[in-house]
Order: sequence, then C-alpha cells, then structure tokens
Amino acid sequence: MKIRHAAAAVLVLLLALAAYWYWSPFLAVRQLQTAAQSGDAESFNAHVDYPKLRESLKGQFSALLAQKLGAPRDAANPFAALGSLIGLGLVNQLVDAMVRPETVMAAMQNGRLGKAPSEPPSASPLPGGAPDPAGDAPPEKKEKARWVIDREGANRMTAYAVDPARPDEPNADRLALVFERSGFVDWKLTDIRMPASTFKK
Repeated sequence: MKIRHAAAAVLVLLLALAAYWYWSPFLAVRQLQTAAQSGDAESFNAHVDYPKLRESLKGQFSALLAQKLGAPRDAANPFAALGSLIGLGLVNQLVDAMVRPETVMAAMQNGRLGKAPSEPPSASPLPGGAPDPAGDAPPEKKEKARWVIDREGANRMTAYAVDPARPDEPNADRLALVFERSGFVDWKLTDIRMPASTFKK
C-alpha cells in the first residue's frame, strides 16, 4: 500500500512539473506584463537579454536603412562608403536609445516600440471665462494591447501584440516579442520583430 501511495505521489509530482514546464512561457509573459505595469524594472530586466535585443534591432534597422537609401551607385566612391558609415552610426545610436528598460516595458504594455503618448491636456476655457464642458470629461484611455502566443518548439515562442482596434490583422503586421528558454522553466526576451509595415516602401 505504501509503495502505491509513493508511486502515486511521484506521478502527481511529475505531472505537476510537466504542466509547469509547459505553461512556463505563458507565466513568463504574465510576469513581464505585471512588472511593466507596476514599474518594477528589476523584475522585468531579469527576463530580458538586452544585448540580443540590440543586435536584433540593429540588424532590422540597418536593413531598413539600406532599403530606403538603395544601393550606392558607385561602391568604390569614398563618399558613398562614408554615407553608409554615418547611417550605421545613426542606427546604432537610435537602437541604443530605444532598447532601455522603460522603452521595452512600454512596448510590453502598449504593443508598440516606444513610450505611450501622453494624455492630451484639458481643454482651455472658452472666451469670457466660461468653462468648456468638454474639458470636464475624463480623457479617453487607450485599451492596452493583448498578446497571443505562438509556440515554436520546446525552447522558443513568439508573443504577438494584438491591437484592440485591429484584432483581425495578420501577425506579420504586429509587433512580435521572441522568447527563448533559459533553464528549465525560465524564459528571456531575446528578439523584437518590427511589424512588416515598417519595412514597406
């Protein structure tokens, strides 16, 4: 009887570990959302690989720059090479400015890379000192993005930001956060994929 109880306990433990392992990416996304909403940068940063994020975005923006500028007419022209170097320098500065905890935390909340726009100021009084009735109305709050998870094997997943105003748009047109397994149940954000519309001419 004792052996049966022990075997049943081991089986329950294994099933619990398997369930925890399977649901761990969803829990990681939820932890990041909670940390972003509360402004807990320390907990948020524990699940983010910032060097990989920078390399990912530098590659994407470098490709975008090359697409927008087009290939140089004379690759041997030193001025063309100088222009490319200046462009890459600007990309590096842009990415370094973007990949900061506050910016990535805002992307987690709003579904776009960049800080949320500030609320518009209240309307000014009408001429003659009469208050504007519209100024008393509370500002309309933008609904936060929700995330849909796409598992890509056992060690990788992608979370797509769903804009409440455009719930039917394809995943390619959404901001995507890519996570990779780090240990048994821990996950880290390693890549941010810009929407395909960013790269359209």
